[in-house]
This record gives sequence, structure tokens and C-alpha cells, in this order.
Amino acid sequence: MESVSLDQSASVEELVEACIKAFDDEGVIKDQSLVRMFLMMHPWYLSSTELAKKLLHQSQEECSASRQLQICYLVKYWMHEFPAEFDLSPELAGLVRCLKEQLEENGDVRHSVLLDIDSLPSYEWKRQLNSFVQKKSKASLLFDHLDASTLAEHLTFMEYKSFCKILFQDYHSFVTHGCTVDNPILERFITLFNSVSQWIQIMVLSKATAQQRATVITDFIKLAQVSLPLSPGNLS
Repeated sequence: MESVSLDQSASVEELVEACIKAFDDEGVIKDQSLVRMFLMMHPWYLSSTELAKKLLHQSQEECSASRQLQICYLVKYWMHEFPAEFDLSPELAGLVRCLKEQLEENGDVRHSVLLDIDSLPSYEWKRQLNSFVQKKSKASLLFDHLDASTLAEHLTFMEYKSFCKILFQDYHSFVTHGCTVDNPILERFITLFNSVSQWIQIMVLSKATAQQRATVITDFIKLAQVSLPLSPGNLS
């Protein structure tokens, strides 16, 4: 298959081949949307280690220097766009090191330098649920302490920090198993989402009179109006 577009079906082998051929000899990518989409969604069809093994196997076969360079550019792009996958999977990182060592043994220094796996940053700290975070002051979620604009920024930041910890593997695990068992990152995000909804209920129901509750509801309407441009999940 010469090329693959996003609106047509293709086998895994054809998609891998299309991703390899998407790079020229200078590393310029011809169809970034296809390559990025495949690298993001491939765990639905095969694991990242299986994909890496396919690329490693192809590089070990008799192939031209140009094709081998294309494979290196693809792996480099993969590491650049999805570095957390390699940092959190020692087996996947090991396969890249095998490819790098193989190239060095064959004297392909120009190719091997593209696979700088050891320079990837660590993402384990982002996945820690109990990591220590120094706080200069406690954040309050009371209208008495903050105006609607500041409160909206607090809520948006809380959801953003939690959302950034979720990886594609977490979504894949949830869809595969139908629950959040052994998926603490996604479970914590859902808990945060629900706790904000519960907080709104408590803020309203904690008031004794109808007038007081109406005032709180008015405050939440203002908060929603301010939050809409920020697009937080719970308030937009």
C-alpha cells in the first residue's frame, strides 16, 4: 500500500508501513496526523512493546540505509510525542536501547544518535498519588474568601493537574475492564469530579433559609459564567 488516509481501513502492518514511509531522509514528516493517531491509538490493536519489536525486527532485516533511517525517525518521533510510555515501561525502553546498540555495532552512528532514550525525563513523579507538594497557603473554596473569578481559576487548576496525570493506558484499562480497579489515577480523577458536584450540593443545602440558598445559587451561576471561557469539566 503506497499510502493510508484516516478515512480508509488498513491492517496493522499497513499502518506501520505507512508510518515508516511518512518520514523522508531528512526526518520531515509528510502526514503527521496519521502517524500521531496511530502511535496514540495502537494499544487497541497491539501493545507498545509489540510495536517496538516489529520496528526492531524490520531494522534487523536486509533493508536500505534510507529505510533504516526512516525507522529511526519514527521511533524518535514516538519518543518525543509520547515520552511517558517509554519512561513507565522498562521493556519498551529496553527495546529502543537494543535498536540503538545494534546501529552502533554496525557503525551507523548517524542513525543511533536519533534514539537518545536516556535523555527522556522521568514521569513517575507525576503518577505518584502521595507525592509531597509544598504549599504556601491553603486553598479555600468558599465564596466568603474568594471571588468568582479566583474560585474558577482554583477549580480549573485542580482539574487540570489531575487530568494531566491520566495516560491513554488508563482509559484503555477502564474500557477493557469496565471499572477502575487497579487504575488509581483515573479513580482519583473521577473522585475529584464527583466531589466538586457534592461540594455544590452541600454549599446550597447547608443554608437554613430559602433566601440564603438563593444567594448561594446566584453565586454559583456567576461562577459558571466566569468558568465557561476556562472550560473546566465540571462547570462548563
